[in-house]
Amino acid sequence: MKSAERTTFPHRAGFTLPAVLVITAALLVLAVGLLLLVGIERRTARSYLDQERAELTARAGLQDVVAVLRTETANDDFLVVQSALKTPIEAGKPPAPNLFIARGKSVSGGLSFRYLPLFSAASPPADTPKLIAPAVEALVPTTAGASTDVATLPYLDKTRLTWVPVEDKQGKLIGRYAFWVEDLQSRLDAGTAGNTKDTGGAHKRFGWKGGDNSIYARFPAPGLNALPSIPGADGKDAEPTLNQIALYTIDPAATTAKDTSDLDKTIIEGRKVLVSPDSMLAVAGIKPPMIRDAGGHLQDPKARAVEENLSAMIQPYDEQALVPFAQGIASTVAGQSKKNLNALLATGGDTAVNEMATWIKAGLPTFENRKGGFPDDYLKTLSASLIDYADKDVTPTLKDGSYRGIDAYPLVSEFLMRFRWEDVKIENGRKFAVISASTYIELWNMTDQDIAPVDAKLTFETHYTAMFGLNPKAFDFGDPAVLRNPTIVTATPSPLVEDAGSFWASFRLATPLKPNEYRIIKVTQVTYKIDAADAAEFIASPTVLGGDDGASSNGRSSYKLMWNGKLIDQSRGLLRRNSSSLNYPSGARQKTRATIPILSHKRGSTFFDGPGDPRMSFYNSAPQDANAYPGNYSPNRRNIRWDSVYRNDQTKIYGRVLPAEWPDGGHNSEYGLNSFVTTDEAISPDDPRFFSGLPTPYREDAPQMLSKRGRFYSATELGRVYDPIMWNAGVPNGSGMSWPDVTAASVSSADYGGGNSLRIGRPEHPRFDVAGQRASQLLDLFHAGKSRSEDKSLREGPMIRIEGQVNVNTASRDALRALAAGVIEMDPYLEKRTSEKHSLDKRMAPPTELMSLSAPSQVTEADILADAIIRSRPFASPSEVSISRDSQNRLVFGNRDIYPDTSKIQWTDSAAEELFDRVYEASTVRSRNFRVWVVGQAVAPTSPTNTSPEILAEVRKVFSVFSDPKERRSDGSIDPAKFHVTVLNENDF
Repeated sequence: MKSAERTTFPHRAGFTLPAVLVITAALLVLAVGLLLLVGIERRTARSYLDQERAELTARAGLQDVVAVLRTETANDDFLVVQSALKTPIEAGKPPAPNLFIARGKSVSGGLSFRYLPLFSAASPPADTPKLIAPAVEALVPTTAGASTDVATLPYLDKTRLTWVPVEDKQGKLIGRYAFWVEDLQSRLDAGTAGNTKDTGGAHKRFGWKGGDNSIYARFPAPGLNALPSIPGADGKDAEPTLNQIALYTIDPAATTAKDTSDLDKTIIEGRKVLVSPDSMLAVAGIKPPMIRDAGGHLQDPKARAVEENLSAMIQPYDEQALVPFAQGIASTVAGQSKKNLNALLATGGDTAVNEMATWIKAGLPTFENRKGGFPDDYLKTLSASLIDYADKDVTPTLKDGSYRGIDAYPLVSEFLMRFRWEDVKIENGRKFAVISASTYIELWNMTDQDIAPVDAKLTFETHYTAMFGLNPKAFDFGDPAVLRNPTIVTATPSPLVEDAGSFWASFRLATPLKPNEYRIIKVTQVTYKIDAADAAEFIASPTVLGGDDGASSNGRSSYKLMWNGKLIDQSRGLLRRNSSSLNYPSGARQKTRATIPILSHKRGSTFFDGPGDPRMSFYNSAPQDANAYPGNYSPNRRNIRWDSVYRNDQTKIYGRVLPAEWPDGGHNSEYGLNSFVTTDEAISPDDPRFFSGLPTPYREDAPQMLSKRGRFYSATELGRVYDPIMWNAGVPNGSGMSWPDVTAASVSSADYGGGNSLRIGRPEHPRFDVAGQRASQLLDLFHAGKSRSEDKSLREGPMIRIEGQVNVNTASRDALRALAAGVIEMDPYLEKRTSEKHSLDKRMAPPTELMSLSAPSQVTEADILADAIIRSRPFASPSEVSISRDSQNRLVFGNRDIYPDTSKIQWTDSAAEELFDRVYEASTVRSRNFRVWVVGQAVAPTSPTNTSPEILAEVRKVFSVFSDPKERRSDGSIDPAKFHVTVLNENDF
């Protein structure tokens, strides 16, 4: 007996031969044994032999699949995708999915994907430049005797399969088989999905809202179990990583975001006895009789849901985290190991920043084109912020002139200088004008972390001038020669210290700065004793303080803020200083000049309006414009230009700071009582009236989320990183509308920016919504290892754990729904606007009311997301799930337009990205757990061209198989000597 030359897959000729040789040897043993039997009736013996030949032929089909899996799943860059016959065989049943192993490779000009059918087909599909779901019809010819229609799962249509012939050594056809492979990871893993941690044993989703257990509080990786991984005796985690998957949603009665089902509890309680595929219904408490309807579905709705959406005996495995062969990924990087975020975090500092930035540049060569007018190193800036987001220290990762990471430090929200003519003194025959210049800053803790007092200092860089006496000569308040002269200048509470051409005043917070707290601080008071005239001369009053026009070549006034020895903030574009008058001894002896960084600034005669995000003042090269004092002064609270703009027209964007309208979303913190407002220009910025009626700062309103847990739990946390892109995208189109996205028409600009974080799991800026520039593709370059492990080597290692992940390329609709379903937990203050008219009491913003959101649905929970994923697949990487679109071509993840309240919804970016985070963590694009359905026939020896051979016996077998990587090498790759495909279970069907 020999293998037919026409194998199932011509490009892998010979795969069937080892299986057939096994059959040959077995048949010889069987024949000798039968000849030795005495007294057995000849017909019985022949029937027995025919049955065994059919059995062995069926096992040849199994070995055919095993050979494919052993070859094609011997590393971790394969994909498993599916398609189906377009024309049904039996009307009224859903089509049976046909699986393909897809493999990508880099070729000149892009990518090429080849496909290997995991069903008996006459030929493989043609290679394609983009990943597709290949058409099935052309692969299974319907010529007489070439194919067969096989019923597998009772609720699916039959599958059409090509017969694979088995011939003897004389070239006679003596048997044939056909096989179809089912992806068990297309369903939920009944052994890991679901939990009973909420009230009354209901399912609980964890996120920012957390729970009483401190480890859950503000947990940064929704979708994952927050508890540490404690290996159990069976090799699985005692607390499954993906027990956040909403198992309850498979219950047909579960139509809301809340778990009201008992089905999930029953399964969780009984999952220890999931010993075979057939045990699933028993564990779910489904009792006989199992009656099916005309479509093959179990009539009991719960029984049907369990049978069609859950898998038992799913084996966990480790996987090497590899860069996918995906559009936009550089060919030189595809197929390499991803970088481990936790390993980079452990390295820290400039070394880690350089490694991350170099890796992003190598993997996504056009990614830095996102930066627009950003003046510094964009990739290193993102990398530094990524480290500062997760590390436990509060020292920012930065390098002067190159990059600055956003860490737990405050930024300058308002900058003020108060000038006061204190006195006129006569000494040694000369008259001296005594004038003080006091510097104030309002610090804003934009983060959700408490900021402890540290050593800080601010530069004293004013360049106002004044003229005194009969022969006036301009006196420069910022002249270094003046500031160095102790006979002219004194500074309190600490002296000015010169360093690198600047003069610094030291200060320290009196108490910690709470999350989202604003606080006015008087940093220093510099008193000048100015030699103005001879003792007999008259000093004219008022004197004019000459302003410093930051746009001119003489512009010098600015500020820099050092925090714990690090330069964290500056007015890179300098400051505009308007002139003012000081009187002595009567009249207006005191004037204060102020700026609000980034809210509105001017280059030449052109004004540029921004969202008021002080994270951008470090980069914006235009001078900060002067701001009216005290009418527009908003001490210790969110900035509002009350007197000149806001109280008359709340639609003016340069009149207020509203994070809810920023591109990455957020909440507008309370403003407090407006009783402090005054028209008294002589009032000091730290007058007691400015400290009454203060709003309470809330952590949940902080625009900048930081983890500070000393580890990354998920690569999706990249989405929390501040994105300093600078483009002129325009301004909001109306009251309550968000700042516009960057589009193809937007122009790169050094004058715009703010309010952005990396968009991973919500709609990308349209200009960057192309392969290679999407922020979500950073997930293709980085991973977090076994992030929940307390073993540092596992957290920082090359492998990830696959235990309960669902193959999104093959997943059932209900399985996909379960990945995302549930109430959004990352924003406890999620709300919606109830009016476009601003509330002018304590809010100074449009009024809102609290609301809750869950996965968007049209009938039951998460339908819209599941349908969009199915519509958009196949995916070369789980990151591509983020760009799933619905039938209206709308991006569905993190898109407010999918919900009834659309743009009225106000949420943080972590809440907007939460549903994608859940799905991403619970997803894979390949499988190692399969079920192989084989039909084997023994036929009367005949010509291979006989289209209707005599069938002597037929066997139908179904095998559960696991493509087991076993113990891996130190780099995470599979050791071929240990890799094995294991048969876990077999049955007849």
